[in-house]
Amino acid sequence: MLQFSPDLYTLLAMGSFASLGSILTQGVSASALAPAWAILNATVGGRLSPGVPWSEPCFSEYNGNVVQPDSAQCSFVQNNFFDSHLPRTNAFGGYSAIQYESCMATGDQCELDWMNPTSLTAFAPPQNCKQGSVPDFYIDVEGKDDVIAAYAFSLLAKVTLVVKNTGHDFKGRSSAPHSLALWMHNMKAMIHVPNFIPDTCRVNGVTAITIGAGVQFGELYQFADDHNLEVIGGSDQSVGAAGGYLQGGGHSPITPSAGMGVDRVLQYRIVTPDGVYRTANACQNKDLFFALRGGGGGTFGVVLEATILATPARSYRIASINWPVSDVNLKQVLSIFLENATTFANQGWGGYLTPTIGSLVMLNPVLNAADAEKSMKPLMDLTRSFGGVSNVTTVNTFQDWFTLFVDNKQTVQQSAVGLPNAMTSRLIPQLNHATAKGRAQLLDALMNAFNNTVFSQIHFTTPFGFKSSDGSDTSVNPIWRTSLYQVILVNAWLVDSTLADRQAAYAQSTKAVSFLRNITPGSGAYHNEADIHEPDHEISFWGAEIFNKLVPIKRKYDPLHILDCWHCIGWKGTSPAQYKCYI
Repeated sequence: MLQFSPDLYTLLAMGSFASLGSILTQGVSASALAPAWAILNATVGGRLSPGVPWSEPCFSEYNGNVVQPDSAQCSFVQNNFFDSHLPRTNAFGGYSAIQYESCMATGDQCELDWMNPTSLTAFAPPQNCKQGSVPDFYIDVEGKDDVIAAYAFSLLAKVTLVVKNTGHDFKGRSSAPHSLALWMHNMKAMIHVPNFIPDTCRVNGVTAITIGAGVQFGELYQFADDHNLEVIGGSDQSVGAAGGYLQGGGHSPITPSAGMGVDRVLQYRIVTPDGVYRTANACQNKDLFFALRGGGGGTFGVVLEATILATPARSYRIASINWPVSDVNLKQVLSIFLENATTFANQGWGGYLTPTIGSLVMLNPVLNAADAEKSMKPLMDLTRSFGGVSNVTTVNTFQDWFTLFVDNKQTVQQSAVGLPNAMTSRLIPQLNHATAKGRAQLLDALMNAFNNTVFSQIHFTTPFGFKSSDGSDTSVNPIWRTSLYQVILVNAWLVDSTLADRQAAYAQSTKAVSFLRNITPGSGAYHNEADIHEPDHEISFWGAEIFNKLVPIKRKYDPLHILDCWHCIGWKGTSPAQYKCYI
């Protein structure tokens, strides 16, 4: 018999939820659910709110009803609609890849023109702001009781439950039509723990930082820097530090010298879908701890906090390599890059190559200035011969570099937000670089892939050169440890797109990545940044051995399968209504 926690049993039996059960016997219709939502709102202390698309203040019609536009709020949305990272994450109805605010299959949307957000053609009458995939309601989560209430409601009302922090999800796993969302965004606690010992463990203490589920990397990096520390994290200040990034693996420009995000997780506090508030670490709930370090977010439970290892801040050598944009120049840059990629990884370099702007920015905390210059000399000499400006400088801390990066004072480009993002990706093994023939084959494949996208980037962010952990205690696909970098490939569409336009963008991205798939058999992709049509996704994302370990863990902690998301462990497939907007 299924064993729920006493808290969930109590909630299911209490007067308000007992009456909810009788309400729902009338049939799950909008009218029947209205009092049920009111009961849920009372249960969570009035923190249930309607999910409203971020652009709604600009419209005169919302879900078929006449509404009054809010000119001041509309102006704010317009000013921050495209590629403004933080404002979008502070709005529940905002998502970084805006197709997951919309319904791709039907075209129902509430969007501005990302090419020109003030264009009236997108929002002036007769345009109708439609709900799309933005959840109908959300709970502003403060603690475990809110999560338990949501689980109970989802069971009784048969309403899809999703988990959202910032909405920075390229696979749409934090939205779903007609769903209830747990919004983790306001759980912002950060605690510096100089001598952290995981609960029930008998080990030496280490320096750590405990973060709430809503903490974003911009906040965490500053907090760590204030304590003369650094942590592993991503390249976007708005991404949540404890959610899908961390639970999915977590790669970083300092991963080559410090490991992946999951290599540094010490402990999680989580409410699993059986209604139990648990601590997961190396000494208790070990299987769950394994799953939460690579198995992905939004499926094994709702993480309320994570504790991560923090280490002393280091100085960095920054190589900024730039060249005039052309295929001829890019091919020569890539040729030298591929020839030296294994050496770069072993030397601790990490960073990003962006073909569309002719930029390679790499960080290194291991080499001194003279050795860094020597390492990068072939690329600097080549790009200077093209008329590019290339150099190696030093910054005192990772936070110093990140501040320059976010302020666009480095020649590297963040992935844009506030537009449709049809992304595919591939991890490129070191084996493909071992011979001149392999490098030549890879060079042609990369050029073909790049020429079939509107944006592409090489993420030199794998732990190939990191030898302090082999990752065997995590659920990250082992191919991360034998690959030198990840390639992402992106296409998009315009606000007035047709279904055919949207399908064509995904098809073009799939075509682009196929050039790389064809020459990297046995490799795979990062499930947080992958094709929504990834073939054999279970093997590509985790490998057969790890996937087969994760499935029974999912069943153990979510026996009624309350949590489901696209291509997640235990995924039900495309047939459930929550996936009707995928194409």
